[in-house]
Amino acid sequence: MKILFVASEAVPFCKTGGLADVAGALPRILHERGHDVRLVLPRYGDIDNNRFRLLPLMPEMKVRYGERTFAGSIMRCSYPKSQMPVYFVDEPSLFGRKGIYGNGHGDFSDNDVRFAFFNMAALWLLKGLDWQPDVVHVNDWQTGLIPALLRHHPEILEDPFYREIKTVFMIHNLSYQGNFNRHLVPSIGLPWSVFTHDGAEFYEKFSFLKSGIVYSDKLVAVSPTYSREIQTEEYGAGMDGALTQRGRDLVGILNGIDVSEWNPESDTMIAHNFTPKDLAGKQNCREELVKLGNLDKDSTHPLIGITSRLVDAKGFDLVEQAIDDLLALDAQFFILGTGDAKHEQLLKETAAKHPGRMHVHIGYDVPLSHKVIAGSDLFLMPSRYEPCGLTQMYSMKYGTIPIVRKTGGLSDTVFPATQSSIDASQGTGFLFEEYDARAMVRACKEAIALFKSHPKSWHALMKNAMRQDFSWQRSAEKFEALYRSLGDQ
Repeated sequence: MKILFVASEAVPFCKTGGLADVAGALPRILHERGHDVRLVLPRYGDIDNNRFRLLPLMPEMKVRYGERTFAGSIMRCSYPKSQMPVYFVDEPSLFGRKGIYGNGHGDFSDNDVRFAFFNMAALWLLKGLDWQPDVVHVNDWQTGLIPALLRHHPEILEDPFYREIKTVFMIHNLSYQGNFNRHLVPSIGLPWSVFTHDGAEFYEKFSFLKSGIVYSDKLVAVSPTYSREIQTEEYGAGMDGALTQRGRDLVGILNGIDVSEWNPESDTMIAHNFTPKDLAGKQNCREELVKLGNLDKDSTHPLIGITSRLVDAKGFDLVEQAIDDLLALDAQFFILGTGDAKHEQLLKETAAKHPGRMHVHIGYDVPLSHKVIAGSDLFLMPSRYEPCGLTQMYSMKYGTIPIVRKTGGLSDTVFPATQSSIDASQGTGFLFEEYDARAMVRACKEAIALFKSHPKSWHALMKNAMRQDFSWQRSAEKFEALYRSLGDQ
């Protein structure tokens, strides 16, 4: 099959969140499985042309936006250690600045123009390449305009080149919606008929996200549970009505993890490699993490790790409410992340008052995140909502047992650890259902009790977790089946 994958970020080129991990892994896996897959990204100012060996492909690509004409260009390279083509839409006035969606002062005020241009350029690129994909796979609001352009832009409708192209819209996080002034509609050449309650209109704004929901051929959420949750008022972020209407076309496919990067048997960022059959190296990783955090060396106290954005959506309002109760537990904490100033300040102040018990590192540090996940005994992830989540999968791969809230992809990937489920090789972690600080602390106590009192069961639990298959190969098979189903429409 021929598949165009369009995203606003992808590792290793640019990243703000989990979307980049997916966009850097899924297209590459599909390419390795024999499909003609190509990835399109904006060429942000932070992307190093020399590092990635970007070469010019199309010196000029003109895109009209209202009264303005933007003259961009296309660059290309091969994905590192792969032959998969990657195309970059380059327009310095829109993407040449520092930052992807914004800077320290907030989102860029012209994000509507920036990503409208990017969406249109991705489609014009196809004509320049004379390459007709079977499927255009678009991701989150930043690319949600493409399905509407394919269905309603006059120039595209008149061109038989685009007529058979199908679209899949992948929802990574419904909270980010790309809602902009209605004047966007004529500026990008769409008819006003798309600006209705049944179209892309959302509370008097034009919504890129709703455009993707309404006009794509198929919808994918990043986990089965999340696909059901977003059709409810509680999790639907105002889009639950539109999603319910498209319910027959909405599926949940769990994200995978890049096992070439996250693998304790080969990870070069950790102190010592280890396997489910030989866990000795994990103790070396634990000792390194204890040393890095100046934590107490007593190995009878479980070490609880956290790598996360420090925001309420990730459960840090619960952590703040329960901070005294957490420190009263027979455990140590190593926390890595960056986020809201209030959470950063509280955690730093708490760590300063409890040396040896808690270490906090504010920042984004990939090598350190590997060390935290490899060296911790437990991994705490108390998210308010979690479309899929990747770090709980990373932690299980490293024999670090997750404590999570039962929501979204956390519910789909972590199976409750009881003595019977551990003995049956099924249990992999600890879950709490109610979004409540006391429920979170109870789950931590349950995990600590098993760690301290039942070492044989704990080792069996670690091995259960490490044997889970979260590779992209399994997910890629499901995407292939979804793409093939488009041919029946």
